[in-house]
Amino acid sequence: MISKKTKIGFIGTGIMGLPMAKNLIKSKYNVYSYVRNKNNHSFIKKNRIKIIHSIDDFYSEIDILILVVSETSDVKQLLIGKDGLIAKKNKPSIIIDMSTICPIETINISKVLQKNKISLIDAPVSGGEIGAIEGKLSIMIGGKKNIVTKIMPIFRILGEKITHIGESGSGQVAKACNQIIVAQTVHAISEAFIIADKFKVNKKNVREALLGGFAKSKALETHGERILNKNYKPGFKTKLHAKDLRIARGISVKKKLNLKGTNLVTQYMNECNKNGHSEKDSSSYYLTVKEKNK
Repeated sequence: MISKKTKIGFIGTGIMGLPMAKNLIKSKYNVYSYVRNKNNHSFIKKNRIKIIHSIDDFYSEIDILILVVSETSDVKQLLIGKDGLIAKKNKPSIIIDMSTICPIETINISKVLQKNKISLIDAPVSGGEIGAIEGKLSIMIGGKKNIVTKIMPIFRILGEKITHIGESGSGQVAKACNQIIVAQTVHAISEAFIIADKFKVNKKNVREALLGGFAKSKALETHGERILNKNYKPGFKTKLHAKDLRIARGISVKKKLNLKGTNLVTQYMNECNKNGHSEKDSSSYYLTVKEKNK
């Protein structure tokens, strides 16, 4: 089991990673960061995160590495690419990847790391910025049970619903499932609001009624409110949800599945991303559905 003396390093201290790191600091852990974007240095220092400027020194200092980055290629390069972690003399023996990436690549990366006596735990999250700030994320974990048990105190600080799904890659599979459901629910909410508009019925009242029945969902609560208030300040950016859906669609194609709903929301989210909404919250998906129903 880890202790408060365990040194935890972060790569990725943005909308999600920064509040995660802050919650660990509040719980008296030593938190370090290697910041790839030098413009973020002063901001991160204000949050009591120790910045190490050399990647070699960073890896030498920490016991556990947490990644919260955007792309599969980022994770691959950072861990097993040329000059990646695997090539360093001194490095942590446990990596927690809280990014959302391709599960097939996660399994491949894990196999390479295992040969070098490094354990990779995939632990993507759901709950957005609010969940990260409040320490109430849903964490979907893939990897060896003994390692998961060892680092469970970290997960208990960061999340409220913590589920060990299974072996390496299974956390990423669960996250793909999550993104499919969220996107299709937002699609349904968008269509419902458009019908209400066509009949000149108050959407706010419709939402209130639906929250009392089987249509109730976290998406209707959170994204429904964002849509009504036209508040698309990012909690989870459209460009990231589009990326996640491309992963979900990609693995479904590899498994020769015909998931029409997934194909549709992937297409719409990609359009939303390209139509000037990439940096907005993914609830701006509604704007694309609305545009198609003028």
